[in-house]
Amino acid sequence: MGKAETLSGVSVCVSTPGFDIGGLLSGGLEVEVEIFLGPLAREYENRGLSPFLPLPFSLTFKAMDERVDEAKPVDVCLVTVTPPDENGMVTFGPQPWFKMGYARRSRRVCAEVNPNLIRTYGDCAMHVSEFDVFVEKERVVHTRETLIQLVSEADPERKTALLEVIDAVNPERLGPIADRFGQIDIHVLRSLYGLDSASDEIKAIGDNVIPLIPDGACIQIGVGSPSSYLPRLGVFDSRVDLGLHTELTVPGIARLVDGGVINGMRKNTHKGKAVAVAWSGSDDRDLDIIDGNPNFELYEPAYLLNPNTIAMNDRQIGINNALSVDLTGQICSESVFGGRMMNGIGGQPETHLGALYSKGGRAITLLQSTALDGSVSRIVPKLAEGELVTIPRFWADTVVTEYGVANLLGKNHRERAQALISVAHPAFQKELQQSIKGWLIP
Repeated sequence: MGKAETLSGVSVCVSTPGFDIGGLLSGGLEVEVEIFLGPLAREYENRGLSPFLPLPFSLTFKAMDERVDEAKPVDVCLVTVTPPDENGMVTFGPQPWFKMGYARRSRRVCAEVNPNLIRTYGDCAMHVSEFDVFVEKERVVHTRETLIQLVSEADPERKTALLEVIDAVNPERLGPIADRFGQIDIHVLRSLYGLDSASDEIKAIGDNVIPLIPDGACIQIGVGSPSSYLPRLGVFDSRVDLGLHTELTVPGIARLVDGGVINGMRKNTHKGKAVAVAWSGSDDRDLDIIDGNPNFELYEPAYLLNPNTIAMNDRQIGINNALSVDLTGQICSESVFGGRMMNGIGGQPETHLGALYSKGGRAITLLQSTALDGSVSRIVPKLAEGELVTIPRFWADTVVTEYGVANLLGKNHRERAQALISVAHPAFQKELQQSIKGWLIP
């Protein structure tokens, strides 16, 4: 893409950008982002430069497969793959997402062969005959010394923070993102590798989640805060025969599988296996466990994140995060300040619905009660104009803050409001109670 200025009339679709897409835009390309905006793309969406595609994972290829006249054709698919095995099969490393789906629907497929990628199991492999072009990438051996050299010219504060990460993480696991050290947010980097610590509020949320996880539950955990801390807080340690059916992972999940806490023995589908769409969110210790381990399997989103597939597991527990929740139960996980996008929908709607429709299942939404150092309540009377509703109120289930659990399923608007006010920060409870007078109560 270094010669983007020589192209015209080209539209590029990027899933969860791991690089600043400004270079593509400045080269005159139209860039569409799907799945998840993240910190490197949200600026361009909010300025109207790079539109977001709000489509659930499991419906990504429906138009392409069933409504050809309405679909956007894919001329060229660019992917990264492992070297082929003895049978000529390649996989897509720990983060396949839609790569195989796009590759099989594209008119031309170009693959970069990266020997640094881990080997994975499941339905995530293609034969070399299905590709048009291979470009071999030389194996790079990353060491702490080479990584330290990459940050030598960073400003002192950033350099100190990066050196702390380099000292704590396996260099081979840091290597794939080393070229983005200058862009990535330090807090995001520390969170990605499980180096940050939970606040007292997040610890309290974890304590409130523990009673909601039964033995034999099949869990899904969304990335982000507070959910990413749950395994490291020991939330699941006392349970037996847990299963994993998830979009991606968070630090510590693979260690729970390795330790037998998650064994999948009570699952109805993929019994005995930990299954996901991608192992994104794993820290370096998790990836060491997953690499070449047949107990971990990856599947295409269209199948694994279909709510019908998810709901086949009894006691499916979906755990996701929110930015705000209003008193009717509308859940916003994507935008702030009247519609400024922060994230995409990711797999949250599908994993939430799958858990909700599972026999014995529960869809849990986590959020800290306040934002901006306690000055703003995340539980609000009504969502602000322009805020994006990720989960409609009629599918709201269980909301957890550091102050308790609000069970919304089966409750009317008034009952929901009272339940949510009870788990709001005490400093805002009186204000919230006043807001429903003449609206939800006479």
